[in-house]
Amino acid sequence: MERSGYVLAGIETLYTIVNNFILNKKNRYENNFSREDISNFFLNTCSGFLHSYGSSFAGKKSYSKYNRSEAKLFQTCRESRLFDNSTFIADSGGFQISVGRLSRKESKLLLTMYYEFLEQYHQVLDRAFILDIPPGPNCEIFHSFTDVYNLNLKSYLTASTLPDEVRDKIIYIHHFRTPKLWDIYTKILRDNDLFSKFKYHGTGGIVANMSGDMAIPCIIYVVPMIPLINEAIKHKRNYLNFHILGGANFRDILFYELFQIHVQKKHNLTLNITYDSSGLFKGLMIGRFMQMFDGTSFRKIDLRSHVLNKRFKNELKVVDIYRSELNKLANRYNFKNIPIEEVYDDKAGTFFEEVKVYSMLYMLDQFAVVQNMLKNIAKKIYPIYESNNIELFTKNIINTTKMLNSGKITRKQKAKSNSVVKSLDMLSSLDEQYCEHIVTKFLSKDEFVGLNHKRKLTTL
Repeated sequence: MERSGYVLAGIETLYTIVNNFILNKKNRYENNFSREDISNFFLNTCSGFLHSYGSSFAGKKSYSKYNRSEAKLFQTCRESRLFDNSTFIADSGGFQISVGRLSRKESKLLLTMYYEFLEQYHQVLDRAFILDIPPGPNCEIFHSFTDVYNLNLKSYLTASTLPDEVRDKIIYIHHFRTPKLWDIYTKILRDNDLFSKFKYHGTGGIVANMSGDMAIPCIIYVVPMIPLINEAIKHKRNYLNFHILGGANFRDILFYELFQIHVQKKHNLTLNITYDSSGLFKGLMIGRFMQMFDGTSFRKIDLRSHVLNKRFKNELKVVDIYRSELNKLANRYNFKNIPIEEVYDDKAGTFFEEVKVYSMLYMLDQFAVVQNMLKNIAKKIYPIYESNNIELFTKNIINTTKMLNSGKITRKQKAKSNSVVKSLDMLSSLDEQYCEHIVTKFLSKDEFVGLNHKRKLTTL
């Protein structure tokens, strides 16, 4: 089984929980697995782990030890031997600036310190996002779109002149999600020939559009993907490493697999898509639910204590299915089986440690299971698209997304399934003018209208 393209944001949380379990701090560890077992598990299930450099930046009295502390976090995770073969990625903190968590003074300081951090401590990392700063709600640093252009140009040019051993790890982010951002980031990319300076690329703004993208006639991340594919072709590259910030929905994984097949066939270009999310474990730890495959579809399983002994399917109770699934995971990776006679520690008010750890590992493994399943489906149904049987192809897309959603089909699923054909056609033509038309026609409502005046940035 191949690993998924999934990247988990918040490595520090996973490290703390798994490491403390092995250290037996709550007297629950019974040689369930070794550190080598976990390291191999991560290698075979996901594409890396992410930590945001800027997540603790706001409100510090002193920043003299901040970079050293951030490097120590990555070093500690690596030295734990839980992540021997894993890819470590630093996010920049641009998100914290864009949503107003950092003041103008803090934003200016982060712009300097982040690239200093990468130069001084790049050896603790495998990848690092460029410091991209699109405007967002409550953003304090921009007063005009000229500000947006100037500050991002400064950051991107700084990244482009980093030493090779640092720059080769940078993931260049190309934003697109409003007409002004399309213009600004296209200008930065093309005027400075920045594509050629970087080996890894990606896009953001996906989550911001998810609630209102039903009217868009294509899968939205095709829009920024097309200019980057054009750049790869222009620079005679036979690959594009493309990371999608957010976009870790199972449905999207099917689209990724289809797009990778199509771009290889049409342009002889290997499209390597990775994606991330920061909220993977929130459903488990707060909502007390997980996704499980019941033989015909993926279903949300309710793990609240008063539901555990209710019937799930046939004569099996929820707790029976839960136990069975976690022990199937254990058998696949040579972990020790756990009995799960009791799920919750009443004294602590949460899961017993072994149940929590196995559940988290199960959710990571599930991305690999789902991606391999969808890879096979994509290979099977792509020839139907090639034969121009669009109705049957779309029907297969709808049926697959239905299987991923408890056997249900929503209006959004139908809309997105119907737009896959248009997306594949766009990935054939690579028409950037049409991409710009989509941004102008469908994404203008997301424009940051308060930034329309022209006052230039003078304080950074």
